[in-house]
Amino acid sequence: MARSMVDASTDPDEFTLSKVTRDGCEVVTLAGELDLVNAARVSDTLDSVTSGPHKVVVDLTELTFIDSSGIHAILAPRAGQQGIVIVCPPGNVRRVFDVTRIDQVVPLYETLDEAIAELG
Repeated sequence: MARSMVDASTDPDEFTLSKVTRDGCEVVTLAGELDLVNAARVSDTLDSVTSGPHKVVVDLTELTFIDSSGIHAILAPRAGQQGIVIVCPPGNVRRVFDVTRIDQVVPLYETLDEAIAELG
């Protein structure tokens, strides 16, 4: 499993982004607060990984906040996209996704293992 840490932080609410290839999937893990300030980095990262041969899992387990720009960065249509699923356990971010009915657009899973098993 190759890990690429894009950002590192000691503040739990500061935004971090990392990528890893696991079981034939590109896993993009977002942590902290995803808002307008960080949305472009997320969009750029997802643009690059969705153009590759792997399916993509966006893991929001450690995300504490998301706004509409963050949602757009994750869900924007991308050319050549193989498939994308989201790991989003119960909590504040999941409530945002439930209210906006994101689960009607893209599959949501409570754990990373569950998402990877579904894609495999």
